[in-house]
Amino acid sequence: MNKSKKHIVVFAGNECVAAKEKYYYGLAYEMGKLLAQAGYVTVTGGGPGLMDQVSRGAVENGGVTIGIKLSVAGRIHSTFLTTSELFEHLAPRQERLLSLGDAFIALPGGVGTFYEVFQVIALKRKLDIEESKPMILVDEFFDQFEQLMNHVIQHGFAPPTIQKLYILLKTPQDAVKILSASFA
Repeated sequence: MNKSKKHIVVFAGNECVAAKEKYYYGLAYEMGKLLAQAGYVTVTGGGPGLMDQVSRGAVENGGVTIGIKLSVAGRIHSTFLTTSELFEHLAPRQERLLSLGDAFIALPGGVGTFYEVFQVIALKRKLDIEESKPMILVDEFFDQFEQLMNHVIQHGFAPPTIQKLYILLKTPQDAVKILSASFA
């Protein structure tokens, strides 16, 4: 696998409520589009929903995409993948997904997305993932995340320095700026 280009792992939901679907799908598409235009390889879980839209945005704008897929009964995987790998179990899939990342971006999602965000933060804290690799949370969807982390810190379950292991941003454009600066 060519690692000359930076690989950006994007975590995102595989479904969302219809009322916000258009907004979230647009956000995901824009993220993929901007990553492709900046010359990054986009890595996702290869699934449906927002993951699919990230990959679509990248492919439709000349980008390369990698899907690290999980076998789930009835799941239809993205058709916008340049290459993909299929895993039967979550742990090895997660290990492979994280091993590809030069940086990580989280878009809105559910339990799986939060699992991945906390996994990256925990691994960065233990230095199993380099602290210098950005973990960027994009969109006001994550505004409550900061409150949760402050709560965890106030109750003594994590040091204040844990907040240096992730970045909260509002837009995909902001995320690409941070990536560019971190790779400069």
